[in-house]
Amino acid sequence: MRLWGMRKVLGRLLLLAALAAFSIPARVYAQDAVTLQDAYRMALENNEAIKIAGEGVSQAKTNLDKATSRILPNLTAEGGYTKYSEAKTSGALAVQPDESSRADLKVTQPLYTGGREWATRRQAKILIEKSREGLEGAKENIIKATAGAYFGVLKAGKDVEIKRAALKRAVERKNVAQARFKVGELTRSAVLRAEADEAGAEAELTRSESGLIDAKNRLKRVLGADREISVIEPEPQSPMTEGVESLVLKALASRSDYRQSESDEKAASEGITFARGGFLPSLRIEGLYSHKDQSPKTTFFVENSTSATVVLTYPLFEGGLRKAELSEARSKLRESELRRLGLKRDIEVDVRDSFNNVQSARAVIDSYRKQASFAEENYKMVFEQFKFGLATTVDVTDADATLISAQRSYANSLYDLELAVLDLKYSTGTLFEETIGERK
Repeated sequence: MRLWGMRKVLGRLLLLAALAAFSIPARVYAQDAVTLQDAYRMALENNEAIKIAGEGVSQAKTNLDKATSRILPNLTAEGGYTKYSEAKTSGALAVQPDESSRADLKVTQPLYTGGREWATRRQAKILIEKSREGLEGAKENIIKATAGAYFGVLKAGKDVEIKRAALKRAVERKNVAQARFKVGELTRSAVLRAEADEAGAEAELTRSESGLIDAKNRLKRVLGADREISVIEPEPQSPMTEGVESLVLKALASRSDYRQSESDEKAASEGITFARGGFLPSLRIEGLYSHKDQSPKTTFFVENSTSATVVLTYPLFEGGLRKAELSEARSKLRESELRRLGLKRDIEVDVRDSFNNVQSARAVIDSYRKQASFAEENYKMVFEQFKFGLATTVDVTDADATLISAQRSYANSLYDLELAVLDLKYSTGTLFEETIGERK
């Protein structure tokens, strides 16, 4: 009895250890579950596209520093050493030393260049703003891609649930068919049809599970995650209540690509100013301090000297280069204006399409819900009839196919509405602000 009690206690300890071991993966899995907001933040922190756009901002700032350097004074130092073959004299005059050295310090300050340097600097400032808009546009693109991948996982997971339930129903139909075959109510072909349906349901479930793995891999790629993750069903989004005309105006004021096109137009206008500067004179001042040393010193040797020079340059003829540059700059301005106009029209169409997609996605949900409910009731009724020989195998298989299609359509319609709302926010340029809760 004492030995039996020890075995009983040991068995309980082993059971508790096993339960603890099985509880660890469950807690890890819960930690790896991410919400949609978590997914947004992970993607914004880890995705390479955001970092590349950030480097574009850094490069634009560097270009501004380069443009500013052309306006500031330029200071250069130069030194030289010369060794002659021999010292030479002419009578009592020393005309060539044995060796000499020199050190020059030169400062150059442009005073007027036809406005070209200042136009270049203004262009650089405009391009900084454009690169910042590009960074915000990259953020919105990543948020949209993240939402698509996230809801893709949800869709794939729902499809697995539907296919798993379909397999369960196929097994039930096969069991009923086999039971009715044993009592002589069905032919062997009906049983084979039920077994074939079961095998097909297994194949569909396997394909859906593979699709779920692929969807999770795509989400991991967008998020930059290197571990297994699971998703959580998000709360439905609040619909946008503005009218389509108001949304179009909001898009023109908020979309980063449209603001980038406006920056392009401003930069092209500065390009014309730069090209016109080529027809104007330029003025600069140069200062020079020179220190020399000779051994032996020549007769007219000057050790230190300081000079200032004002240089005026006026271009007379360069083969038509300036005229071609001005024509090119004007053409680029016209091109940027046309691009902005085309983008404005595309944005209007994009917003209207997205708005209509939201309306249609919301309108079909109720129909799909009814369809799924009716298909489920129909399957239950046909399956009960099949049990008692009032329906054929074909009838119950058709009812099951209708149920699967209705369930998938209803599930997809719910996620399609969420994606349509996100797409409308993307079209109006408010996706970042609406999803992250921060202004760009």
